[in-house]
Amino acid sequence: MSLRLFGCVCGQFHSPGAGMGMAGDRVAVPIPFYVIERPDGVTLFDAGLPAGMCDPEESYLKVLRTLDLDVTMDAGTTVARCLERLDIDPAKVRQVVLSHLHFDHAGGLAELPNATLVVQRREWEAGFEPEVASQYGLRKRYFDLGHEVRLIDGEHDLFGDGSAVCVPSFGHTPGHQSLRVRNDQGDHILVGDACYNCQVVENRIFPEFSDHDAMNRSLDGLLTLREADTVMVFGHDPDQWADKPVLPIARA
Repeated sequence: MSLRLFGCVCGQFHSPGAGMGMAGDRVAVPIPFYVIERPDGVTLFDAGLPAGMCDPEESYLKVLRTLDLDVTMDAGTTVARCLERLDIDPAKVRQVVLSHLHFDHAGGLAELPNATLVVQRREWEAGFEPEVASQYGLRKRYFDLGHEVRLIDGEHDLFGDGSAVCVPSFGHTPGHQSLRVRNDQGDHILVGDACYNCQVVENRIFPEFSDHDAMNRSLDGLLTLREADTVMVFGHDPDQWADKPVLPIARA
């Protein structure tokens, strides 16, 4: 069965450079999510930012600013608008594979009311354990919205044909996962926040809140999956979404 893979950017995350493993006092990085289109329906990997963050006075944005962080987006870059530009009805998205439960990866779920969520069991359980959720910044207001949820444990063949396989990559959060997609466009590993950008592959500078030992093991594991033509699509890499996006962002 044919499969098409697209990338969408729904806003920018602003942070001290060190927080993203990058040089510079201040950096702005993309917030991507991914569209997998098959004849039997549409699946997303991650769901971007909440549309409410178009409002600069949104309550969680105020919290982020106390941490020297910020997010910018506008009405033209919400998850719904990104999908509509691809002629996809957000209400018809069948499932969303969540790399993890952070607001910039699960925040757009409110715009995808009929999707089933595919989440690692240990990630979902962490989101409902107050102490762990607080440590890792997992806010239920962005993911606990009443969707049907399919919990998985470890590696999972999403469609049963090897074209999209969930790969556990724990550490950034307790149940973080990546997704390997193979089709006529090539072999892509959608890394998620197991590695923010290509620089982190070398410098191994990870977020303070994360489990660094687990992140090193996960990143090493993902790197061993690479073949000669494999493209690793990192979680927030500005170079991959600049003049030549790493994935198609529009229909040809």
